[in-house]
Amino acid sequence: MPMSDSLEEGRERDEDGITRRGALKGLGAFAAGAVATVALSGCSSSSANGGATVEGTTSSLIETDVPVAANDWTDNGAYVRNVQRMSQKMRGVDHQPGVTSAQQNLQAVALDMTSTATRDDLIKLLKTWTTYAENLCGGYPVNGPNSDKNASPLDSGEVYDLGASNLTITFGFGASLFQTADGKDRYGLASIKPQKLDLTMPHFSGDQLQSDECGGDLFLLIGSEDPKVAFHAARNLIRAAYGTATIRWNKVGYYHTISPEGYAHADRDLFGFRDGTTAPSAEDEDYMNRDVWIQDGDDPNSALYKGGTYMMWRSFDMKIEAWDQQTLAEQERIIGRTKLEGIPLSGGEDETAEPDPSATDEDGNPLIDPKSHVGLFSSLRHSSGHTMFRWGWNFSNGFNAVGQLKAGMHTGGMVRDPEEDFYAFMRLWRDCDLTEYMSFTSSAVWLMLPGLQKDQTYIGQQIFEAV
Repeated sequence: MPMSDSLEEGRERDEDGITRRGALKGLGAFAAGAVATVALSGCSSSSANGGATVEGTTSSLIETDVPVAANDWTDNGAYVRNVQRMSQKMRGVDHQPGVTSAQQNLQAVALDMTSTATRDDLIKLLKTWTTYAENLCGGYPVNGPNSDKNASPLDSGEVYDLGASNLTITFGFGASLFQTADGKDRYGLASIKPQKLDLTMPHFSGDQLQSDECGGDLFLLIGSEDPKVAFHAARNLIRAAYGTATIRWNKVGYYHTISPEGYAHADRDLFGFRDGTTAPSAEDEDYMNRDVWIQDGDDPNSALYKGGTYMMWRSFDMKIEAWDQQTLAEQERIIGRTKLEGIPLSGGEDETAEPDPSATDEDGNPLIDPKSHVGLFSSLRHSSGHTMFRWGWNFSNGFNAVGQLKAGMHTGGMVRDPEEDFYAFMRLWRDCDLTEYMSFTSSAVWLMLPGLQKDQTYIGQQIFEAV
């Protein structure tokens, strides 16, 4: 398809009011949150069948799986984005990209549908998002080049000179999209709501949740190796939602900012300790099928969600100043590991050594404090066999009103069963000494949808076709 055709389709979509008119209001709220921090994950790449359709038109710019060279130009002078540099496959996969891999930079965006939005509006938005996501994750503008100087640009343009940068965009639904807290079935989806998709989490120790930072109807988990590429994707997807959905909250974070050659260790959190040392591997298919991916038979409608997962989103602020006043010995006791090497206090050669919560010193005292982070969670793992597949992204956001650092971590646990695989972990926090130095402010449960199939025109299509 010539890129000029895609441009005309983009203009038609603008006339429907999805991508352009009045987008500044929504973008203003987004930009204010995005300037403060940095970010992770989602979906990507190319489609051999010409891409998704919106309003009966095919507008994906990706027509083959063959990458083009960087900075190529078409015969008519239109700029072709580089799809060769770190792009991922979005279509024809069982699982959305971005669930099992974490890029260096995160943009997490929760949105609420407007009070006037209809089921058709929701489907139209998902079609637009799917098209945009395929193009963006392949390294293209959202919907063609910007050539009409008398119209607002189709793409905001800040990453024209960058590649796909391993961009991923992962889509999630909140329980309120299926049915609101007061029982409203706005889009005819209540009858097929996943039984394990909770509207809110139970209250846990350390919770100081802010209502405007919890929940939501729709979720975008966006990640890239380049923070500007992640921001650009969030910006343009939010822009596409204007008039249909509004931003509820936006979180930005970062993983490894620099990965030295040969670096094979877990990233450090802002307490200075390695995070995720004993995390299970996404390459363990038996584990992923048992504990992460939704399977047939999980509930009466699980066939619609097979290959998806539940993401347990939590953000917490760290009490940095109080933590920094503790001795190294006390910090290591609270965590249960040495700070520099990450070795469990029960012993071992390196950070990969299995913690032994039963190990004692000569006087019979436990080497790992039972109330330490490692002590509590390794005991649960030893007794139940449960581990959690989880990503964590650091964030820093200036200072609060009394001059203390606003910094902490965003976490996303991917589980098949929230009660068995996540809530059991969270209940342990009431006995963990680390909670003295952290407060949870953001919380949500998301259904992360299965992968986009080759014959689908939009993500989640099977759900809407079922009712």
